[in-house]
Amino acid sequence: MIRSGKAAGWLSLPDEALLPWAMLYDVAFHYVVPGVTTGKGGALLASEDFSSDNDRDSHVTLLTVPRDLILSLERVLEHSKVDRDFREVLEQLGDFGRTPRGAILLCLLVQASVSCPHLAERVGVHSPFTDYVKSLPLELLPTFWNPEELQLLVGTTLAPAVASKLRSLRREYDMLCEVAQHTRWYRIVSSFLDFDDWQQVDAMYRSRALDYPNIGHCMVPCVDLANHSAGEATVAIYEKDDDGNACLLLRGGKSAREGEEVTVTYGDEKGACEMLFSYGFLEQDRTSAETLFLSLTIPDDDPYRTAKTTVADCAPGFKLVDAGGGKIEWTGDFIWLLCVNAEDGLRFELARTVDSEDDEMHAFFGEHEITRGAGQIHDLLGQSEMWEVYRLRAVAILQQRVFAQMQVLYSSQEDVEAVAHGAGSDIRSKCYEQAMQLGRLEFELLENAYEEFERQKVELAETECVKKYLATMAVDDDAPGRDVAEDFS
Repeated sequence: MIRSGKAAGWLSLPDEALLPWAMLYDVAFHYVVPGVTTGKGGALLASEDFSSDNDRDSHVTLLTVPRDLILSLERVLEHSKVDRDFREVLEQLGDFGRTPRGAILLCLLVQASVSCPHLAERVGVHSPFTDYVKSLPLELLPTFWNPEELQLLVGTTLAPAVASKLRSLRREYDMLCEVAQHTRWYRIVSSFLDFDDWQQVDAMYRSRALDYPNIGHCMVPCVDLANHSAGEATVAIYEKDDDGNACLLLRGGKSAREGEEVTVTYGDEKGACEMLFSYGFLEQDRTSAETLFLSLTIPDDDPYRTAKTTVADCAPGFKLVDAGGGKIEWTGDFIWLLCVNAEDGLRFELARTVDSEDDEMHAFFGEHEITRGAGQIHDLLGQSEMWEVYRLRAVAILQQRVFAQMQVLYSSQEDVEAVAHGAGSDIRSKCYEQAMQLGRLEFELLENAYEEFERQKVELAETECVKKYLATMAVDDDAPGRDVAEDFS
């Protein structure tokens, strides 16, 4: 429905109509106007020269969007009070419909259907967001890449992220169809609806949503025209004023000349994978992947595998971060579950509850009960006299995981480079170039992480704690001549 509506024109708003639409709903443009830039599409452009001093308490207001035009959970619930068709479906979504994302995605979908000229009956209630959906472009996020293009991502952290996202979207769409099947809206719209429509509204939300101060996750028309620029290149910031309106403010010390683009940051801390995943682009001048997440699995031969997974209470992996200056940092508590077993004092017990026939699992490390997952295990290990040994175990496991990822990425790159792309092929040039750039950036970060972990291994191996432990292990195994470094390989 959405894709065909954009192609046919009934779900499109001409570029020149956006400004009149915004002004109709009292959007105040002070120094900016909607525009278009080469290679980026929609943008916010300076309507005249302007600048601010370095006083961060005296920001120049560039744009003001009334609170009624902010597509937030609060606004969606207000709209449901006057739109019976929408309210009926929203209520069927249950808890999902009470989340900002769930409510906003459904609102976008129903508002798109309001404009459909092929429906047997009118459905929904026209609102400012009916034309807002028309103004949103079809985004080329990786969830829309074809199978041949997705194959280019093998070895990058984006490949599993896209696969997981598509499975999640399919579950959500199937759930929507199931719970809404008896609603008036679904009966009228269902023959025009398909999975691509749910992907489209997800892409609209994912590429445009802002975590707005004092509002939360929402979509803000006109403000969301501002494209991304990181660091000192960011021209403007977004805030909420005392009346609940959304404002775009000029950063202290910044300026723009008439016709220049006014940018915001989508998050300077976002890594290359997240930028491509959520926004469909990578900055051409990006020099680092910044951050990436690698999964970890508990070995099948670990007798505590199931129990550890049950009590983990954290994501099964770790994050690598480029801290600058060649320094690599990592975070993630799951690794500590891989570093300890029964011989270290970890144990699990089952206890029958008083009011239930089900057993509850209780985890212990030494005399301490584990109630806060892997994070608590990390805290307890940090208090142990064996801390350097546990750290060395962790670093060795992390290095192995990094090396495995490097191998997959490296082995796939030669095939990727040789793939035909562009006109006459199944692979669009933009997708090819983005996949190549992501692969290169992630491989460089992995290389640096491998070297950093090697440095840490050497450093930890020289601590008295580790030396004493390795010596004890050698004696216990009655193999004085063996390479005790194998304990951490």
